[in-house]
Amino acid sequence: MSVRGRRVGILGHLGRTQVRREAVRLRDMLARKGAVVRLERELAAAVSSTGEPLDVLARWCQVMISLGGDGTVLTAGRALAGRKGVLLAVNMGGLGFLAAAEGREVDEAVAAALGGKWHTATRTGVETRIRRGGSGRAKPMGFALNDAVIRSATSYSAMHMRVAALGQDLGHLVADGLIAASSSGSTAYSLSAGGPLVAPNLDSLVVTPACAHALGSRSLVLAPGSLVSVRVMSPGPALLVMDGQETEDLGKGDEVELQLARARVRVF
Repeated sequence: MSVRGRRVGILGHLGRTQVRREAVRLRDMLARKGAVVRLERELAAAVSSTGEPLDVLARWCQVMISLGGDGTVLTAGRALAGRKGVLLAVNMGGLGFLAAAEGREVDEAVAAALGGKWHTATRTGVETRIRRGGSGRAKPMGFALNDAVIRSATSYSAMHMRVAALGQDLGHLVADGLIAASSSGSTAYSLSAGGPLVAPNLDSLVVTPACAHALGSRSLVLAPGSLVSVRVMSPGPALLVMDGQETEDLGKGDEVELQLARARVRVF
């Protein structure tokens, strides 16, 4: 498959000089080969160039190259959810569990991906909604590629929550938080909290209490379409945190709905 005419977007970690240099080098190299390359707007500004907002870039590109650690991959993945573009994650950061290639392999990885030598896969994510005060229509909050977490906003003190799943009331949970992870996110916070390892190609929602105050609290592994409902019972402020990057405020009585998202992320 020829690189000529392929639409390539590049997203990078802004705090790393190496990433900025590599983004410019990749852009120029791919442009010489006939690809149409655009940088994400903030990355472009950091190298004195012009670029596109991430959501516009995600709609436009056929391939998005992320340069950085897992945080950059998660940002790119949320932008590409439900899009046709494919994510090529190159680790140029500290943690690169989600990366398809290391920084020293970037040229080989880009050539293989754009040349049609690498197969693509799909990853599921977690869809989140909030019903304020526990009544009315639940409002969509967003997509998390790894996990959505409900926790206290002010401290590590335990939260009181009422949890329901599969149409059944599972009772009163007292824990530091609740983690709803996709299969690919099962190796992140959920694993640290004692959750199971799940193959990334298995469509499942892993629900794990974080530091539960009961010996009987265990993870749930649920099928696509299963809905988990969590009502905040604690009086203090709480948060819904998506991929550790995007947050929504929660208060007493708010109800969070969590389930596997229909939108997928295509990855190399």
